[in-house]
Amino acid sequence: MDLDKRKIMLLDYLNNIYPHSETIQNLISITSSDLETLLLLIKELISEKMPVIQIRQEIRLLYPVLSIPAIKYGLNTHSLGDPLFLFQTIPSTNNYLKHNLNTLESGSLVLAHKQSQAKGRLGRAWSSPAGSTISMSLLLKPEKTKLNYALLTQLTAAAIVKTLALQNTNAEIKWPNDILVVRKKIAGILTETEYSGDTLEGIILGIGINTNMDDNDIPIDIRNKATSLKSVAGIVDPNSLVSNFLNEFERLYDNWIITHDSKPFLDICRNHSALIGGEYWIEENKGLESTRRKAKIETIDDVGALVVTYLDTFETSTLLSKNYSIRGNHGYI
Repeated sequence: MDLDKRKIMLLDYLNNIYPHSETIQNLISITSSDLETLLLLIKELISEKMPVIQIRQEIRLLYPVLSIPAIKYGLNTHSLGDPLFLFQTIPSTNNYLKHNLNTLESGSLVLAHKQSQAKGRLGRAWSSPAGSTISMSLLLKPEKTKLNYALLTQLTAAAIVKTLALQNTNAEIKWPNDILVVRKKIAGILTETEYSGDTLEGIILGIGINTNMDDNDIPIDIRNKATSLKSVAGIVDPNSLVSNFLNEFERLYDNWIITHDSKPFLDICRNHSALIGGEYWIEENKGLESTRRKAKIETIDDVGALVVTYLDTFETSTLLSKNYSIRGNHGYI
């Protein structure tokens, strides 16, 4: 058995007994290792900044980490999350699905303890420290072609809001793809569509959630606009978040596929909007050039567009392009 598989076995076990610890002697047997190999595993996990701590001859986790058995335990879906993949480190969960699009089934979910090349909308970097974030990508291969699949970003946002509500955490949505708690970003969504000619091959929903990050884990240049669930609500179990998200997403998605009615999830987006009713700067990114105009945010329409009224001309407009960013007077919101 290679080291990576033993790491997963060790993390799964420690996650299962969290918050308790286990002796090194017992872990030797549990991971089918000798003492030298086990100590190497522990050393590597600590060097990778996984939340593993050794106190004398006992090992435990500082907080829960992603674990396939724990995710499956809370999963009530009929198709999503089957199969499940979990990597210790991967460049990008979205890119993994892109590179394996032809061999993976709809509903496949890829997770990673750490992404080394994580990205968000408009190519922006996304911080993904080991063990303290959820980095996951969901693959969908819809059979119906007449639906407006651009709405999947809003459907995903609605599912995240409902999932966080189960944690007694009130979240807001900053159109189109940011999830906020206490007015700071806690999660982001990156939706990518893959075509072969005119044929839709698949849709990849990349989701990053800051779970058990400490404030000093957040890059200093974004601490004023980003936070983690641990900072606002205490230590959380990422596995229940993943399974609850898949459960909530599937209910919303199945209903939409059957009825073609986007109102249930768009209403969630409207009711939990961080923007509607406020006045913000609308930045349109045009390559090397950009424009910036102040507008009142009116609503989100039935195709997921943001309806705004520009304050300089009182012209009402709908924003659909991914090239728009919404900013407050002093920065992010």
